[in-house]
Amino acid sequence: MKKTAILALGLALATITSPALADTGNAKVVAALDTVAKPLTRDLDAFGAMVGNAQVVGVGEATHSTAEFYTLNQRLFRYLVTEKGFTTFARELSWSTGVRLNDYVLHGEGDPRAIFRDEVKGPYDLFDNQEFLNLVQWMRAYNTTHPRKVQFMGADLLYPGDLLFDKVLGYVKQRQPDLLDEFTKLYDGLRPTTKNAGEYMGMALAVPLKTRQDNAERATRALKLLQKHGADRWVVQHARALSQTFTDFAFDQATAQGRRQAAVYRDTVLADNIAWWNRTTGDKIQMSGLNAHLSYTPIDTTYVPAPMGGVLHKRLGDRFVTVGTTFDQGGYNFTIDKGDCPDGIKPAERPLTCKGSVEAAPADYNEYVLDQVRYRDYILDTRTAPRPAKQWLAQARPTRVIGGGFWSPDQAFHASLGRSFDVVIHFHQVKAAHLLP
Repeated sequence: MKKTAILALGLALATITSPALADTGNAKVVAALDTVAKPLTRDLDAFGAMVGNAQVVGVGEATHSTAEFYTLNQRLFRYLVTEKGFTTFARELSWSTGVRLNDYVLHGEGDPRAIFRDEVKGPYDLFDNQEFLNLVQWMRAYNTTHPRKVQFMGADLLYPGDLLFDKVLGYVKQRQPDLLDEFTKLYDGLRPTTKNAGEYMGMALAVPLKTRQDNAERATRALKLLQKHGADRWVVQHARALSQTFTDFAFDQATAQGRRQAAVYRDTVLADNIAWWNRTTGDKIQMSGLNAHLSYTPIDTTYVPAPMGGVLHKRLGDRFVTVGTTFDQGGYNFTIDKGDCPDGIKPAERPLTCKGSVEAAPADYNEYVLDQVRYRDYILDTRTAPRPAKQWLAQARPTRVIGGGFWSPDQAFHASLGRSFDVVIHFHQVKAAHLLP
């Protein structure tokens, strides 16, 4: 068994909190996991076999700003492109951000760093890192030397970038000029007044609820008008993205019920947009986002009560495969609203970001048992695990799902890895992503 010294150091504490630390059941589970775990240090053919003939592969992340999760996404995407014919990388980013990044990936238009500065802010600020930039730049380099192009897609709805208004109004002006005045009125006042997505969201939700509901109604009327006149499908989708954003803001997020409704709507939209892209382009897609979004079953019932992964599974069946990631110990970046980092936490490379870290997982966590497998970093198919491992994977227990905020042990969510994911990729140790200046 690996990391003997580290496990020995943690043994005394773990036995205090969990008498079953070294029981026969755990030993049987680890032995079963050992027989099916595949090391990540070798080729990814085992991953390819797990993916099979899937059209969409979701790759989750336990934190929004850990280097290994971004480099893993690039490694998996490169494999899926070269070996499985995948051509689209999708991310938990707004549709308008995806359009801008896709123009760069396909045509070299724009600067991804500038796009990050413009639109990867606020809720996405942690995505503005070197590892993610490396992936986008690799996609651009690939397209300069290959006839079959790869594309970038933003599947989310939180920021309605200027580009979408320009594309819809430009199309109407050219193809339906008699409707331009009506569309101009429908979109009047809806454009963001700031390029900072986080700032924009705060401003949008501060508007009176009735105004937000009126905004949603106007954006949806514009969408229906385009559909009625048989507009180009991409223009319709741009208008749909605007309708999605303003509909999300129209829920009363000052109430628990409203926040839940908005969360359910958001993950449904994420699934809608992925399914639309797959159906419209025929592209196979790798989708990246937080574990809680890619899960089949709810992990965080307050924030993600009906995950995108579950919605996609209902729509695509075995054409969708989802991957969750876990880690035993290491670092991540997180954001704060104001002030200084919490006591004992180091600041990161930019204001309002901090560097968090977690020690080895306690004995009652999923990560504790996963980290006893003989490989340091490995991949595991939960669907084909032997019985002792499958029974263990089916049980819900504390699991780290950190997202973009500060995490402490009392924030652990209970997750059944076997019910949530087809595949689990585990890392022994990770480090914080390198935030761009």
